[in-house]
Amino acid sequence: MRSLKVLILEPDPYQMMALHQMLNAVGIYDVLTAPSLASAKCSLERRSQVDIAICDPQLRGGEGLALIRHLATEQQARALILLGRTPPGLLSDLESLLHEHELKLLGRLQTPVSAVLMRGLLDSYLQAAAHPVRA
Repeated sequence: MRSLKVLILEPDPYQMMALHQMLNAVGIYDVLTAPSLASAKCSLERRSQVDIAICDPQLRGGEGLALIRHLATEQQARALILLGRTPPGLLSDLESLLHEHELKLLGRLQTPVSAVLMRGLLDSYLQAAAHPVRA
């Protein structure tokens, strides 16, 4: 798989490890992991933009939503994968924000995350990157 840089915001160490191993299993080794918004921002400062960010927008304390807003407004990610269940109202607000800042929503995954579904989202990102749509 093409070299992608991925950021995972996940406070649960077991879930973070599972996601990290899943990405490694499909050939993605440049993975930034962050248990909190502060550590995610710190990683982004040091390593700059990522191709894909993975997080739950409903993390306790609003950290997931805050990260998504930060990624969008600072243009520090090209695409996003949402984890967990996202209420329709919040999803609509997020889609507007992402569209406004040209951050692509690759999809939503329920936990525990399916490796097959994750691979499908990653493949769709790579395919779109290889064949950009011209306006």
